[in-house]
Amino acid sequence: MAVLEEIATYLVAQISGFGKFSGTTGNVAAGVNLDAIAPNTMISLYDTQGFPSEQVFSTGAAASVAFENPSLQILSRSTSYKTARDNAVLAYRELDGLSATLPTATGTRYLSIDAAQAPFFIGRDGNQRPLFSVNFNIRKDTT
Repeated sequence: MAVLEEIATYLVAQISGFGKFSGTTGNVAAGVNLDAIAPNTMISLYDTQGFPSEQVFSTGAAASVAFENPSLQILSRSTSYKTARDNAVLAYRELDGLSATLPTATGTRYLSIDAAQAPFFIGRDGNQRPLFSVNFNIRKDTT
């Protein structure tokens, strides 16, 4: 399971009212075009530029990757400015400062998930629904 899917699954399990996670349906999605899906109120997660992996020496000829440092963007939209903002804030509060092994099938250990900033308004989508964004830097164990 990829980072986006793991974190989306975690958010759905932790936040009452986030409904269900799906790649194309439900109100939590991963890596989809928000204008292409039906629910008016939803959040979607996207991979963004992260940071270089951290490598360690190993007994082999080459160094091995100990930690990956991806980044993640969450976009929240709704027909209501307040609801779009509130959902972004819910995701922000649930993820910022998280250090845990997420309860998913892979059991991936996240050493840290830290918000790059508080949720902020980025404009309106093609249907004039308010959009909020919040970005996270992640440190993920690869062992």
